[in-house]
Amino acid sequence: MKVIILGSGSKGNATYIETKEAKILIDAGISYKRIYEGLLKHNILLESLDAIIITHEHIDHVMHLAMISKKTKAKIYMNEESFENLPNSVMVNLQISKVYFIKPELKYKIGDIFIVPISLFHDTKSIYGYLIKAENKNIAYLTDTGHLLEKYYPLLRQMETIIIESNHDVEMLLNSKRDYRLKQRILSDKGHLSNEQCQTILKNIITENTRNIVLAHLSEECNDPSLAYEVNKQVINDNIRLYVASQTNPLEIDMEEDCA
Repeated sequence: MKVIILGSGSKGNATYIETKEAKILIDAGISYKRIYEGLLKHNILLESLDAIIITHEHIDHVMHLAMISKKTKAKIYMNEESFENLPNSVMVNLQISKVYFIKPELKYKIGDIFIVPISLFHDTKSIYGYLIKAENKNIAYLTDTGHLLEKYYPLLRQMETIIIESNHDVEMLLNSKRDYRLKQRILSDKGHLSNEQCQTILKNIITENTRNIVLAHLSEECNDPSLAYEVNKQVINDNIRLYVASQTNPLEIDMEEDCA
């Protein structure tokens, strides 16, 4: 299995997953050209993409959805409410016949990849995280949420790779030039996870099964990669690889079991 985070943050999001039988993209917030060139550096051609899995309708996750789907013939999987609230600039160019509606906590199969959407909490009509299983590997994808239901913890403890939001440092956010309402939105249960909130969740879901932790969707203004790393490193043992995803530089996750 190949897992490459092509971009993670408020300027655009896209993560590529490839197995023997399927190629999928989680979110389509960065351009076809940038995704194509990013994957080409890994000797991967984007044209044979099978599916685009959408977390929610915010523009940094769907801006290039129509173009990528059209150029690759990929099917689109998303929540119906997210679809109905897509920005007009996306909806007007979208091939509706390629959209498939999915519901939380049901299992979907794309090639040899099994996907289960789980409910997250954000200032959207709907938002999903995803639990992904293929080739004896398990991945959790959890970004753009201010809260995570504890009922999912047992499932997350089974995951080998956890891609999780560590969006902001609270003090940096409060001292930023952002207006009061935006600060309160980000800090709310429908906002974004702080470094400390991410750490608390990791403390509760890391087990002997965990091999990779990826800190994702970092704020460029209200966080620092080294700070997010140090806060979360405190709860991670030496058997786990800790990564920080970038807004601009593709990150390939090592999916091998041995972390030595």
